[in-house]
Amino acid sequence: MVTKTKEEARANFEASITYIPDRYAAGVRKADWATPAGSDTAEKNYAAGVAKAVTAKSHQKGVKKVSNSEWQEKAATLGAGVIGDRIRAALSKWDANWGPMYDTVRSKVATLAPRTVDWRANVNTRLVPIVEQWKKAAGKA
Repeated sequence: MVTKTKEEARANFEASITYIPDRYAAGVRKADWATPAGSDTAEKNYAAGVAKAVTAKSHQKGVKKVSNSEWQEKAATLGAGVIGDRIRAALSKWDANWGPMYDTVRSKVATLAPRTVDWRANVNTRLVPIVEQWKKAAGKA
């Protein structure tokens, strides 16, 4: 049996970089992930998988596989290089989603009682209503 060397396989894989992005994009445009992923069966399977992961402490085990310094290094070197571009690309979505919530909260702030010298009263009459409004605006109240 004739097999490729590891170096030949890597070279072929590297050469595929030129055409894989277009094939990937074409496949994504034909895919329908939302219908099956939003089904009752998918939800049942997800719940079973999450329960199994919690029982097995999979999250904790995964976290322990990477040291904090290793995570910091990767996050700083890889994340810092793309975060600005990703934020810039998401600004219109941010405006559409977060902007209306912010406007709602700002309008609530305008109706709050004035600050007092009593910090407890300020928490109850100013802070709590603001947090409640954020939760409500985010659909989490």
